[in-house]
Amino acid sequence: MARKPARDAMHPSAAPSASIDLRLKGEQLRGILDSASEAIVTADDSQTIVMANRAAASIFRCQVHELIGQPLSCLIPERLRTRHEAHVAAYGAGDAPARTMGRRRDVVALRADGEEFAVDAAISQAHVDGRRLYTVILRDLTEQRRTAAALHDSEQLLAATFNVSGVGLVQVDPATRRFVAVNEAFCRLTGYREAELLALGPDQLTPPSDRFGSDSWEVQLQGDAGHQAHKRLVRKDGHDIWVEVSGSVVRDPQGRPVRVIGVVQDISARRHAEDALRAHAARQSFLVQLNDNLRRLDEPQAISQEAARLLGEFVGASRVGYAEDMGDETTVAVGRSHCQGVPCIEGKHRYSDYGPSFLAAMRAGRTVVRPDIARDPGLGAAEKAALAALHIGATVHVPLLRESQLRAVFFVHAAAARNWTPEDVALFEEVAERLRADIERARAEAAVRAARAKLETALESMNDAVFISDAQGTFVDFNTAFAAFHRFRSKRECLTTLVEYPEILEVFLPDGTPAPLTLWAVPRALRGERGSLVEYDLRRKDTGERWTGSYSFAPIRDAAGRIVGSVVTARDITEIKRVRSELEASHADLQRMIAAQDQVQEQERLRIARELHDDMQQSLAAVLMEATAARAGGTPCEPATEKALARIERLTINAITSTRRIIQDLRPLALEELGLMAALQTLATRFAQHTGIACSVDAAAFATADDARLGPALAACLYRVTQEALTNVAKHSAARSVRIVLASDAASQLCLSVTDDGAGMVLDRQAKPQSFGLVGMRERVRAAGGTLRLRSEPGCGTTVEVHVPLPATGEPARS
Repeated sequence: MARKPARDAMHPSAAPSASIDLRLKGEQLRGILDSASEAIVTADDSQTIVMANRAAASIFRCQVHELIGQPLSCLIPERLRTRHEAHVAAYGAGDAPARTMGRRRDVVALRADGEEFAVDAAISQAHVDGRRLYTVILRDLTEQRRTAAALHDSEQLLAATFNVSGVGLVQVDPATRRFVAVNEAFCRLTGYREAELLALGPDQLTPPSDRFGSDSWEVQLQGDAGHQAHKRLVRKDGHDIWVEVSGSVVRDPQGRPVRVIGVVQDISARRHAEDALRAHAARQSFLVQLNDNLRRLDEPQAISQEAARLLGEFVGASRVGYAEDMGDETTVAVGRSHCQGVPCIEGKHRYSDYGPSFLAAMRAGRTVVRPDIARDPGLGAAEKAALAALHIGATVHVPLLRESQLRAVFFVHAAAARNWTPEDVALFEEVAERLRADIERARAEAAVRAARAKLETALESMNDAVFISDAQGTFVDFNTAFAAFHRFRSKRECLTTLVEYPEILEVFLPDGTPAPLTLWAVPRALRGERGSLVEYDLRRKDTGERWTGSYSFAPIRDAAGRIVGSVVTARDITEIKRVRSELEASHADLQRMIAAQDQVQEQERLRIARELHDDMQQSLAAVLMEATAARAGGTPCEPATEKALARIERLTINAITSTRRIIQDLRPLALEELGLMAALQTLATRFAQHTGIACSVDAAAFATADDARLGPALAACLYRVTQEALTNVAKHSAARSVRIVLASDAASQLCLSVTDDGAGMVLDRQAKPQSFGLVGMRERVRAAGGTLRLRSEPGCGTTVEVHVPLPATGEPARS
């Protein structure tokens, strides 16, 4: 607004004395007016400002002296000035008493910087020295309007939010404790209509246990802070839901409560989730305790009893137990159970007592849940009576199968009807599986302990050293003989890992070279090798003692075929080797003695045969010739003499025949003159003639040249073996035929077999204490460097088979 210079007088036409008086009065009032908080402006009849206080300068954003002398219209927007002047003129024309305040009005004022703003104005008029003065009291309404607008917006927003909010909102009269306003969301939450709710209050929607008493309600009303709580709310359909209620009190300027605003949110899902989480945590804690308690037990009955006790106490069941199927498909045996206020039911029970479909469900592996036995449609009157007699009002039965076979039933009983939750059933099933696993574990451990006790007993009863290692070469088990074998004084002194033994033990291969650790028995077994009667020479480094061990070893494999350990047995054969060496030397001496005896015997037979041939036969021949000559002489003899000479001729001929047979048995001339094959042919012919048993010789596979390679000693050995075999056939076999086979092969091996079709024999019973025929044959063949084998079965005949090496051409035969 345009500013004019200030004037010393309130109006230029005023008289000097009046101006002075007015100025004096103005000065007196200025101190009072400047202290006023409201803007005060005074104008004269010409609507020129003659006075203004500091509050007026402040709201118009100028100095006081800048207002004095300005037209009043400079404080009003130009578009409103004409109407304003008319209003002032009309007011001045009125008869309002002097200093009477006019009606307050909301007008628009203009600041010095051109900003328009609303003011609340009150005007009064007064006559001073015959002059009319207008005084206006102004109050800046800018902030009030802004606050009112904000309040209006807030109220509009609150109303909109109240109506469309998805959260329940209510207003409660604190005096009547009834609803005065509810939104649609709260109606949906409670199931009531708005009109129904406005006739109720929070107490009618709250269970008695959750209601505020009068004292608590007053405490809430008197408090400055808001209230928040979780509580139950009863819907119109009677169901409880959990809500979170946040309340605050609205007060009047005097601080009295006029409304209670409530925000109600449905937290049932969250509350159920929290409850489920707490229940899950409790179940997990229970399962941990169950697992810890059961792992400390090693007896199946104690395990089932402890599991039943823990679960019964945790869920508040009247009876919990474990029943094993009897295997007859009709009954189960119930062991000691957890019982609380009901009788125990140990003993045998029939599946049929629980309904006709119960056994089928158990065999199929289905858990049977019956929350109310008395109202169960699947049970007949007799079954309900049987269960009622056992104080069973609700049941859960969990079948435990193995390899599709029903093995046991885990049961939980309640004395009254009970609504088992899915979480309850899941817990029972998990406990049942853990119980079954722990019972099987306990039985398996008992079996392992029993097996280990048997193993330890067996190991300790063995004279051989036995030791078992794991895959790393640690000895997990060994016997007392192991300690003695390795020259320890007791098992406590034994080293338990393979890598420690090279420090105290040297091991040598049979050829005397040191054996590295990788060639010892345990590493070889861990590589998958198997060995039997493998010899090692051992020496203790600390004592120098030496001995020889015979080892047998094999790997231990798991179900997948992986090597997980080894088992080794060892026997000290130092003394056995010494005795064996002495026995072999003794046997060699015996063989040499037998060979020498056979040689002497053959030589003696040859000498006797020659003497019989040269002396006896010649003498007998001479006797025969003399007797024949006497009978053929010209001189007749007496009849008695004639008979005597004839008898002498017959006896002499028989004696010559016997002598020839004896000579043949002692030393067959065919063997010396024609060879082995011809001698065997002769032997077979004579055997058949004397015994009546058919005897044949098959020498088709025997080369004639090989006959010359035999030599006298080997030929005699084979001949005597055949002779002894035929003698045994004649004495014991009751055979009808005998077949002698003589063959030789390209490997310079000669095979002689004598086979009969007689009664045969049991080989284990072949040797008699007084019989040395077979022993003699075997030793003869052994002395010749060959082997003799006897094959026979009762009713299937007997075969004596000899294999001897043929000497090379020009090589003397072994005697």
